Amino acid sequence: MSKKISIITVLIVMFFHTVNVHAEKFRYAEIFNPKQNKVEKVIQVNTELHGMVVEWIKNINGIYGKNDPLTDDGYAVKIPLEPAVKVHGKYLNALVNEVYIIIPENDPPFFMIFEDENRLCCFPFTGDIDLLSRVLEFNLKTNR
Repeated sequence: MSKKISIITVLIVMFFHTVNVHAEKFRYAEIFNPKQNKVEKVIQVNTELHGMVVEWIKNINGIYGKNDPLTDDGYAVKIPLEPAVKVHGKYLNALVNEVYIIIPENDPPFFMIFEDENRLCCFPFTGDIDLLSRVLEFNLKTNR
């Protein structure tokens, strides 16, 4: 009888004892190849990549002037920003939680950013492709 009571007591304690588990939400950057229509590489966003991209978008200094910026060559790099970044500038005033860096083969690279109201805006890329390639451990060079 005491064996049954001790087993039941252990089961009750196990059942009612809660364990708080805090899962860290990982965000991943994706390098997409439009020619092959596939994601070439997935990389966990680290503080170096996050800080680099935030610095670049805070220094946007113009609007991308091409009428149809989409291309079917080169690479597109999707970088989520967690936490989201509030940018107050002449050309961009938005809470940015995701940045796309488009790197066409024959045109200059540019940012694609969705503003707060999901309005797509394109801006010239002011960063360093070589540095981005090193951080992503992927050669983003194109035939320019």
